[in-house]
Amino acid sequence: MYQQYFSKKIAIVTGGGSGIGRALCLRLAAAGAQVICTDINLDNANQTVKAIARNAEAHYLNVTDEAAIIELINEVIGKFGQLDFIFNNAGIAVSGELRDIMISDWKKLMDINFYGVLYGSQAAYQVMLKQGSGHIVNTASAAGLADGLALMAPYSVSKHAVVDYTHILRIEGKALGIRATVVCPGFVDTAIGKSAVEANAKASWKGKALFALKKGVSTDKAATLILRGVAANKETIVFPRKIKLAMRIDQILGGVFKKMMQKELVDFRANYRLPD
Repeated sequence: MYQQYFSKKIAIVTGGGSGIGRALCLRLAAAGAQVICTDINLDNANQTVKAIARNAEAHYLNVTDEAAIIELINEVIGKFGQLDFIFNNAGIAVSGELRDIMISDWKKLMDINFYGVLYGSQAAYQVMLKQGSGHIVNTASAAGLADGLALMAPYSVSKHAVVDYTHILRIEGKALGIRATVVCPGFVDTAIGKSAVEANAKASWKGKALFALKKGVSTDKAATLILRGVAANKETIVFPRKIKLAMRIDQILGGVFKKMMQKELVDFRANYRLPD
């Protein structure tokens, strides 16, 4: 049972106030872990902790603030004496064509999606090296495995960076007692689309994205799959199954995904992009 892997362990979860982060907090607590739920929205983090009722505490955390992450980890070590897991889960989305996406949107997204993961991982890594143990879990996306994801460039680029960083961390940390896992889900039914930036797009473009997310895997199912994979010490966790199948087909046939992206781009320009 995967629950035993997390029993009586100390786990930090970023973005724990909603979505996959909240589901991870609930599942970790149910498995007997002490959960440190962090979020930039403290009210949301408090709601998560309230739902857990015990073995959990809420903290405000802006993952773009490296010093704040280091301070939080040091606080956790001071209180509990160890850090067994960090789930770097916080993230945002930006969509649209490259010609319409502002550099400021790129910077904001990379600060959260990549540097937020980097800060959390590096700070936890230093502590775990002293312990000689620990597991770093970084949330990327299937977008970090697929090349040429048109209309989602900043998101895709950030997730590719997280995937490669985590794979390198796993190689370097293995002989030092540190585990690293990257999570690459397809669509999950979360609220990430509601706060996403849609560059130069009609409101119906957001509606299309929200509809796709709504049809995705539930956050509870996602958390279960993630924790099972982490307990099994998987390098990369990919779900649902159809995502794995689609990637395999593209590898065998070659170019299928890029052709799909071309069709998606034609559809976006005809029906969703605002006129110049």
